[in-house]
Amino acid sequence: MKFRAIDFVVVFVADMDRAITFYRDTLGIAIAGGEDPHPVWNELETEPVTVALFANTDSAGSNASIGIAVDDVQAAVDELRASGHAVAMDTIETPVCFMATMHDPDGNTLILHQRKDGTAG
Repeated sequence: MKFRAIDFVVVFVADMDRAITFYRDTLGIAIAGGEDPHPVWNELETEPVTVALFANTDSAGSNASIGIAVDDVQAAVDELRASGHAVAMDTIETPVCFMATMHDPDGNTLILHQRKDGTAG
C-alpha cells in the first residue's frame, strides 16, 4: 500500500444543527453543498483536507484536536470571547507559532493556530 494523502477528518457531533451553526456561523467555515445541510453527514470547505461532521451521539466530543489556521490568534480569541464563547487555553507563543484552544459545542478541542512565517495548511 502506498500512502497518498489524508482526504478527510471526521468530527463526531451530537446535534448536527448546533454543529453547523457553530462551524459555519461562529467560525466562518462554509458548508460544502450550500445551505441545505444533511442531518447525518456534512463536509466543511476546509481544503486541502476536508473536515466532515458526522452525527453520532455515542462518540460526540471524543475526537483528536483539529488545528485551524487563522490570521491572528489573539484577535480570534477576542472575537470568540466577545460573542460569548469560552476559550480553553489563552494564546501562547512558541518559536514558530501562536496558538490557543477552544471547544466546539460537543467538547471537541480546536486549536486556533497562526504560523509566524504566514503559511497555513
